[in-house]
Amino acid sequence: MSKAVAKETFDLIPPQEMINFMLKYSFFHKQVIQIPVSFTMDKEIDFDLMTKALNIEIERNDCLRLRFFKKGGKYKQYFLDEYKIDSVEVLEFKSREEQVEVLTKDAQKTVKHLKGETFRIKFFKTFDNRYGIYVNTCHLIMDGAALFVFFGDLMKVYDSLKDGAPMPKPLGKYKDSIIKELKYVSNPENLKKEEAFYTEFFLKDGDPLYAGVHGPELLEKERIRKKDPTLRAPSCFDPIHDKAETTKYTVGEKESKAISDFLNKTGVSPECLIQLGMRLHISKINYRTPDSYFVTLCTRRRTLNEKRSGGTLAEPLPWRIVINEDVTFSQALEKMSELQTTLFKHMDYPYLECRELVRRLFNYSPIAASSSMMFSWFPLDETSMNGWEYEFEGYCLGRYIMPLYSFAFFDVRSGRLKLSSLHRTNMISVDHIKALQEKTIRAIMLGIENPSRTMGDILDNL
Repeated sequence: MSKAVAKETFDLIPPQEMINFMLKYSFFHKQVIQIPVSFTMDKEIDFDLMTKALNIEIERNDCLRLRFFKKGGKYKQYFLDEYKIDSVEVLEFKSREEQVEVLTKDAQKTVKHLKGETFRIKFFKTFDNRYGIYVNTCHLIMDGAALFVFFGDLMKVYDSLKDGAPMPKPLGKYKDSIIKELKYVSNPENLKKEEAFYTEFFLKDGDPLYAGVHGPELLEKERIRKKDPTLRAPSCFDPIHDKAETTKYTVGEKESKAISDFLNKTGVSPECLIQLGMRLHISKINYRTPDSYFVTLCTRRRTLNEKRSGGTLAEPLPWRIVINEDVTFSQALEKMSELQTTLFKHMDYPYLECRELVRRLFNYSPIAASSSMMFSWFPLDETSMNGWEYEFEGYCLGRYIMPLYSFAFFDVRSGRLKLSSLHRTNMISVDHIKALQEKTIRAIMLGIENPSRTMGDILDNL
């Protein structure tokens, strides 16, 4: 153990424990807890100057100095006082296909966070003379929000160096959030209060039904195998067959504009709108069930310090909702928004605690689950990278612990809506995902064309 470890160490906080849970049950492929993404810019980048900016960013952004070790079988973490990178590899690509192939290969190579490597960074030039930065980071040091804090601040530091201007204002400290989180969970009364809320939340609508993007086949097979026609939560967990693909979909320009205009006009959360479309398709192929249960990632950043800090604070919220067929599209969005607001008030209940609570309430086996998807909305905008025009891209991990993780965002460069799904191929095919993505947009367009249209009418026309 490094001498630096003895200075000040911390337990993992609940969002990190959730990530570590994924690692624990991915028996052979440890890349499941990393986030590989790139940002490609039209503006020229001086890579030597960007390396200097990166080292300044490491000083400013304490999550980049976070390191991990195991003691007595338990994970611990600590912050390095300083860390510097001597050089960053620069790649030059002759085609987009080569870029995706090379960076995907790195994406599927494990970031060895117990051996001092918590992130990898590469610079690159594209075949069409654009400039890019790729990072593959351990999810224990960054979540999605932290990733954009990192890139946005890095661009500001780079611009300050290039223009000879003062450095941007300091970032928040992830260390402060770690201390705050550990203090919260150390008080058992906090957890008891949240457990009482979630117990009532789940029991009020009865036993959840697993409704997946592959339809009822998995559930029906298990009902036959177990001779239980009332079974509602099939065995979804399989740490062996974890091969995964990423299937992406770019929404048409006309549809993207209509969706963007609707969001701007109504003030509806994109997170609610996209999920409603997904839930309608899933209902259509699962007995037209009104009951759907996703786990939706919440950034859990409330204070200015948290919004401007790195680190992992996000946790899944159990977005279970029952929407009957006589409810209109606009009423369904209101119900989704009300649920989102309610769950935000209870976002501090650790996901692993909530997971075990659901298992106890409904007597699930260790490998059964009723939630069918994890979902994220990425709120990208043109100011994210200090005003730089950019193209964001995520890369396939090749393996994953959950059946399905979907995310969506408006592409800053084209203005078009993009949907992306990382899915386990032993359970969910590319055709399943293509149907999900296309029918999600179909459902949304039917709804925004006539918000008084009922759920039943939309289902009839999907």
